Amino acid sequence: MDTKISQLDKELKAYRDKLKTTKNAAAKKNIQKRAMEVLKRKRMYENQRDQLAGQQFNIDQAAFGIESAKASVSTVAAMKAANTELKKTIQQDLKIDDVDELADDMAELMDEFQEINEALAQNFRKVRVCVLFCCVLWYVQYEVSTS
Repeated sequence: MDTKISQLDKELKAYRDKLKTTKNAAAKKNIQKRAMEVLKRKRMYENQRDQLAGQQFNIDQAAFGIESAKASVSTVAAMKAANTELKKTIQQDLKIDDVDELADDMAELMDEFQEINEALAQNFRKVRVCVLFCCVLWYVQYEVSTS
């Protein structure tokens, strides 16, 4: 269709060139008449091309809509399957009482671990104080014995 339109454009250009060079009024009128017929055909082809482009656009839009609908259907189906599986897993394998009990056990273990760490820290501090006290005591005894 575009090739036909470009051929008609070339034909119109040829008629314009002839009109510029023709001096005879009757010949000019005849050339103008033929040029108008070519112009009408060109416009007809352009209208058909535009209609076809519009129809193609509508077809593409419909195809896109169908693809989107199919994607939505599969997405919803996947969500339903996941929901069913999740419910089944939670009902069979995961009880809220078990989770609460596990959380309580973990909290108790963390408390015990904290107490152990505090006890270890206190023992080390006491040992350091004892060592320091022993050193001071030894020094005092040494000073007393040497004087």
